[in-house]
Amino acid sequence: MLAKPSELNSVYWNAENANDGNPGSLPARTWSTVNPYWQGDLQGYFTVHNISVTSDVTYGFGNDLGSAYVEVRASRNSGCPDGDIFICGQCPEVVGKGETFTFTCSHPRPVRFVKVWRNMTGRLVISEVVVHGTPATTSVTKYSKAIDTKVSTPMTSLAVTSAADCSSRCYANKSCLSFSYHPTAAPNCLLATNPEDAAEAVGWSKYTIDGCSSYNSCE
Repeated sequence: MLAKPSELNSVYWNAENANDGNPGSLPARTWSTVNPYWQGDLQGYFTVHNISVTSDVTYGFGNDLGSAYVEVRASRNSGCPDGDIFICGQCPEVVGKGETFTFTCSHPRPVRFVKVWRNMTGRLVISEVVVHGTPATTSVTKYSKAIDTKVSTPMTSLAVTSAADCSSRCYANKSCLSFSYHPTAAPNCLLATNPEDAAEAVGWSKYTIDGCSSYNSCE
């Protein structure tokens, strides 16, 4: 999870403070809101083994992690079947300064997102979230296709022989969640970690992995 994209449903102190590798830095903190949450994007599908969450180390907000749930999910939102979400555990009701809680996850399916949230109106404050897991090879059969569109900030650019070849390269790269192909461009295959990243481009086609396709997967 280190330095990967993260978000809060309301931002008082930035979400990335909770996955910067430094528990002693400024924590991630929401405003007081309904069901406050922090969510991190693993940018690929993983079998998660355990998750450690550390309460506020720097200030006196340790108890703003109290009763927080720690869950994993395959998609950003809840549009997939119920099996998409798995709760790994819950923090104690009373939490002190700089306490770390480690939860074992036994979700049988690969997941992409880690979420820490409280079922209440209040704040959520987290110093650090650490995730241990194994990359999963996802057998994806569902793609959405956009014509005259390409990823605007690819992580990798390749020269391939066909759209199928580009798809295979994306499949082989654990972090690839979207790719673009052009029959005559050089390079003509763009791999990306962010499915929402797109720009208009004549002749390009952009393919995005369906968020629920993680159900058709195996390690």
